[in-house]
Amino acid sequence: MMKKVEKQIQGSQETTYMMITMKRNLPEKSYDRDTNSGRIIKPYLILLIFLSVTINVFAQNKSGYTWIVGFNGSFAKFDGTSSAPSKGQLFNTSHPNSPFMYQIAHSNICDSITGEIVLSTTGMILYNAQGDIIENGDSLQPEKAYLHNPLPLLPVTQGSIIIPKGTYGQYYVFIPTVSDSLYNLLWTNVNGYKAPFDLLRYNIVDMNLNGGAGKVVVKNKVLLKDIELSKVMMQACKHSNGKDWWLLKHALNDNIIYRFLVTKDSIFGPFTQSFPQPKWGYGDVYGQSAFSKNGKKYAAVMGSGSKLFLADFDRCSGELINPNIFNIPIDSTTHSYWDGMGVLDSVSTGVCFSPNDNFLYIDKMFNIYQYEINQPDSNLAWYHVKHGFDTTQAAFEDYGQLYRAPNNRIYIGKVGGSLTQFSVIDYPNSKGAACGFCRKCFRIDNAQGGLTAPPNMPDYDLGPELGVTCWPLGEPEIIKVNTDLKVYPNPASTMLYIKTNSKEKRMLYNAIGQLLYETDANEMYISGYTKGLYYIKVGSAVSKIVVE
Repeated sequence: MMKKVEKQIQGSQETTYMMITMKRNLPEKSYDRDTNSGRIIKPYLILLIFLSVTINVFAQNKSGYTWIVGFNGSFAKFDGTSSAPSKGQLFNTSHPNSPFMYQIAHSNICDSITGEIVLSTTGMILYNAQGDIIENGDSLQPEKAYLHNPLPLLPVTQGSIIIPKGTYGQYYVFIPTVSDSLYNLLWTNVNGYKAPFDLLRYNIVDMNLNGGAGKVVVKNKVLLKDIELSKVMMQACKHSNGKDWWLLKHALNDNIIYRFLVTKDSIFGPFTQSFPQPKWGYGDVYGQSAFSKNGKKYAAVMGSGSKLFLADFDRCSGELINPNIFNIPIDSTTHSYWDGMGVLDSVSTGVCFSPNDNFLYIDKMFNIYQYEINQPDSNLAWYHVKHGFDTTQAAFEDYGQLYRAPNNRIYIGKVGGSLTQFSVIDYPNSKGAACGFCRKCFRIDNAQGGLTAPPNMPDYDLGPELGVTCWPLGEPEIIKVNTDLKVYPNPASTMLYIKTNSKEKRMLYNAIGQLLYETDANEMYISGYTKGLYYIKVGSAVSKIVVE
């Protein structure tokens, strides 16, 4: 029994899979804390701000500068300016691993200094820059999912994502999938309508091994299991400290969002948020989630719901706040067959923020819209960018996911992939027709297998929030050394004992700084908490503890 429990904070049962060690060495007294968000507002000197901005300008992260956009390795290479990308073919049909099958679930990452591709995945297999399968990099899916199609491809949006692990040349690769047991239960039923994913797994790749050819050193490690997950809607955003990451993944049907804190040493989570709307339904082969360029807003669309989910994003806590639901316009398909049957275009396939974060672009299979985020009049907020095909009806392959490129244009992927062009929004910061929809303006006419979609990439170049430090993951992390506070035993499994002369509350925080529990007593019963890293805070003194 817990003694003298004063207050139990709701939502304390967060799951932590691994632990992290962090250094903290600055006193807290010179900072003003926003007690609602956990942020610490720091009074920077003008010179420090100038130096931070200067460093950011001259040290751009080029991890997202080259995109694999085609079935067999066609690429677009950006130079960090507003220029159109150079383009070409990475691999050819004579390569022993060809065809590579980059079909909408793919992702890649580049060298942060040169912008050259280092690592890519189809969602099934991992390849190095030469197009060779990385050692231990095959079979990233369970057997049933791997063999579901005649060739090893994964035709779902945002089916993989690659995040730097912190050490140069090491990467996390996250992939959602379906277990063999759920596959046998639901996927093999030809009359079944519901066929979700139920696994989220990750791999760790070290490209420094095998003479630079790379090796998967941790394979198919489970983060989520036995949970009905959407096939789509997985994206990441830099933590406010500019070095760690938040990874967000949607559940199926109910608007439940699982998030993980991804650090160079560990992955914490899942932390869960649930929203009453929208109910996404089961059209989860299509859809997308996206962060704004500044990382402070989040949007998601999926399948046949015709709903836009838009919320503010707290880069400190990873929480979504101020959620709003908007009805996406529904129009005709302009496809003679479907229009003749009275079918309207209600299947949402992509969403993307403009570079200035003032607009959202949403597309469906046959229509593209612009939404002005801060326009209170819904009649004025929506603009119909494109109605119908961007080519002939016979050749049209449906609009797919949208991605904002380093040159500040938005590239429009396709559901199909045999043709060799993308349409582009040239001036997405401009309202209405001035956004410049450019029909089939990105072309690689000799692309083997055609173009499919841009890769699923987070904004690798997003920096820290200036003037904001998050507790306890700030830069630098803040803990005041105070020998007056002693917590024992450490590690502990059932009971903690706190020794201090302070009369302040004894507060328990999880690894990301969320308050879980507080009391006036000097004993704390912890057996109900998941194994992992926690903090005891009494006044300004903090002690790190491990629950085992």
